[in-house]
Amino acid sequence: MIDRDKALLITSSVPVEKGFHFFTEIKKPLGIFATSIFEFSDQLKKVNAASLEFHLKRNDFARWLRDVIRDDTLANEFDKFQRVEMAGEKLRGKLVEITEKRCKELAEALKGVGS
Repeated sequence: MIDRDKALLITSSVPVEKGFHFFTEIKKPLGIFATSIFEFSDQLKKVNAASLEFHLKRNDFARWLRDVIRDDTLANEFDKFQRVEMAGEKLRGKLVEITEKRCKELAEALKGVGS
């Protein structure tokens, strides 16, 4: 079970400069970014699969989730994919699956907040 205060912290938006900016390789930005875990979940569904592979190899996703979003749980899930040989749409499917699952857990923890 996730504490509501922690869920609020994790689901807060961050400034654009701290958002996750998707690239296909160094110095090749896609112009797509996410400033919250929910936006991140949506963008994983849309970006080029090559971008997912690029960032996963560099451990960019886990680092951003841990250091900026402050979600060690999801960051640890992304860490596991460093050691898995997976690419393309199969990789996207798994990343979207674990991210959506975490977003649902956070949304459940937030129910009743602000009411």
